[in-house]
Formats: sequence, C-alpha cells, structure tokens
Amino acid sequence: MWRAGMEMRATRTNAYTDRREPRLKRMSFEQRAELRKRYFADVPLWRRAPIGYIAAFPLIGLTVLGTLFVQRFLAGHFYFAGSLCILAVLFIALLWGGGPSLVAVILSTFVLDYFVLPSAGYTDFTNWQGFVQLIPFVISGLTIAIITSQRERARLNALAAEQELQSYADELEVINQKLEDADQMKDRFLSIASHELKTPITTIRGQAQLALRRISKQKESSSQMDGLRTTLEKIDDQTTRLTSLVNELLDVSRMRAGKTELHKKPCDLREICREVVDDQQLLTGRTIVLEAAPSSVELQIDKDRFSQVLVNLISNAVKYSPEESPVEICVGSNGCHVIVEVQDHGRGIAKDQQELIFDTFYRTPDAQASSKQGLGLGLAISKDIVERHGGRIWCESEPEQGSKFTIELPVH
Repeated sequence: MWRAGMEMRATRTNAYTDRREPRLKRMSFEQRAELRKRYFADVPLWRRAPIGYIAAFPLIGLTVLGTLFVQRFLAGHFYFAGSLCILAVLFIALLWGGGPSLVAVILSTFVLDYFVLPSAGYTDFTNWQGFVQLIPFVISGLTIAIITSQRERARLNALAAEQELQSYADELEVINQKLEDADQMKDRFLSIASHELKTPITTIRGQAQLALRRISKQKESSSQMDGLRTTLEKIDDQTTRLTSLVNELLDVSRMRAGKTELHKKPCDLREICREVVDDQQLLTGRTIVLEAAPSSVELQIDKDRFSQVLVNLISNAVKYSPEESPVEICVGSNGCHVIVEVQDHGRGIAKDQQELIFDTFYRTPDAQASSKQGLGLGLAISKDIVERHGGRIWCESEPEQGSKFTIELPVH
C-alpha cells in the first residue's frame, strides 16, 4: 500500500519529487546559485552567514566564560558543562543558519576540552572519559546544525517552487491573452463576414425572385423556360438557406459580444406558438400538433426573439424525426412558470450529449453522420435568448424514443 502512496523527499538537485513523477524541474548549478542569491537578498545584512561565522567566536567565548563562572559558583558540581554552549549553538543556528552553527559546535568542542573539562576535574578528550563527556554535546550540536540546514533547504525548495509557479503563471497569462485575442478576432471575423455576405446574398435572391415573377407572367411556356425556372427556384432556395445561416452567424456574433437586445412587451405566448406552428406547417408540410391552455398566457417577452426560439426547436424536431411522425407542442403553466415543450419522435439524443448540444457550433455525432445540414448554432442561440428572458431550457431524451425540449419562463 505504501508503494502506491506519494512520497515527497528533497533530492540533491533541490527539487521535490515523488516516486511517480518529478514535481519541480531540475535546476542547474547556475540556477541554484541564482536562487540562493535571491534567497539571501531578502535576508537582513546582520543575519547573513558571513556575519554568523564572525559572531560565533565572541558568542562561544562569552558562553565559555559563563560556564566557568557557573562551575566556580557551584563549586565543581556542574555536571552538564556543555549545556550553555548548546544554547549558544541553538541561538546561532536560528539567526544565521546551519553553517555558522556547525562552526560553533566545532569551536565549542575544542574550547570546552581546553578550558572547561580540566577545571571541572575531567581529563581532556585524549582519553575515553573526556571523550564520553563531550559526546552528548557534540551529538546535540550536530543535530541542531543538521535540522537548521534542512530547514534552509526547505525554504530554498519553497522559493524554487514559488519561482516555477510564477513562471507557469506568466506563461499561462500570455497564452490566455493570445487565446482572448484569437477569440476576439474570430468574433470580429464572424461579424464582418456576416455583414459582408448579407448584401450580395440579398441581391442575388432579389434578382432570382424578380426573374421568377417575369417568367410566371410569360403566356407561352417552353422546355427552355421550364429549365430556367427550375434553376432560379434552386437559386432562391439556396439563397434563402444562406440568408438563414448568415442571420444565425450575426446572432452568434451579437450573443458572444453581449449585444443581443430584447424588446419586451406584453404578449400572449399561446398566440405566438400558434402563429409559429401555422407557418412551420405550411413551410414543411409536416403534422405539428399544438396543445395550449384555453385561456391566454400573458408574458413580458420579445415576440420576434421567442418566435426564433420556437422556429429553431420545431425545425430541429422536423429535421431529425421521421416524416410520418407528428411534432407536438405543449404550452402550459404551473403557477410560477410558463412551460413550453417541443416533442418529436426521432432517434433521440444520448444523455452525455444533452448538455453539449447547447454549445456553439456543436453537433452530435449522429447529426454529423447524417445528411442533414447545419452549423450547430440554433440551440446555442435559443439558450441565450431564453436565459436573457430569465428562463432556462433543457433536453430530455431516450434512445429511439424521441426528444423533448422544455422551456421554462418565469411569470412576472
């Protein structure tokens, strides 16, 4: 079990790693030197290591004088001659770090051996009795120096981690800025392209319709005229489709720029649905059933924008369901909200796709594989319009059982 767990340790390269992958980049000697330089640049001058090396000598000297005084005061009953020196080593370690504290340990060992142990009645460390007397002090002093050095290394590692995180943050900021610029350029391109396309498409469509009217006024018909009429009708159909796509691109551009305007006024939602259903029945020739409340459903909404939402939902239902199956529209209320449901009897939408279909330019794999054309904009535009009305829209579907899109609007 412990093999699977993460084990953090400090390596010789001053980088925290675990058993699976490195946490920090390995640093070169120059990078470590620069890191130490940065670390010590924030340390006050009097707390830097060179000052600690110098201060160790007078501090140990004063400590030894204090030890000799305590020995004389206790009349030779001072059994822990190195205790005051340990305090001095700890003090030096806390202020100046591991290097000065190690020097203090070595210096204290020789000074204790030369001045303190003989006066306390012990022989020096050239024999085993004096050596045993100094072992506790040496072990304690080295422990303090080692712990202090590890603490310094941990601080350097933390500084390295902070430096690396800052580097990553700077890189991410640059990348995010580039992405934002690219996104703005894309939106600007969509807006410009849509406006530039709209004028020539409108002109082509107008000329095609004008030519169709002139042909329809001809009293005599010929095969050549019939072929020309068919061609003009195809041009009219395709320009109608292109106009719809351009309008969707314009809507997306306004939506992404937050410039979609709503002109709300009191409307009967039931009448709006009836008008849209009648238009779509004439346009598609499909059976569209409307089930609405007997009384009017008054709401403060933008009639044109909400009609656009219904057209998007109904056209999708018609597009992705069998021709012989009906499309059902239900309008009702639960007191606090008005509910509009659009139900088809098509193949359905997988559950993992039911939220993604409201993303801009997203089409399900089934839709992409089918011959049905589209950019994946209608539902994204519909969601934006519904949410700007303070409502929400979602999809419920089961495979081979059709899809039901539900709009919920608050009653103001």
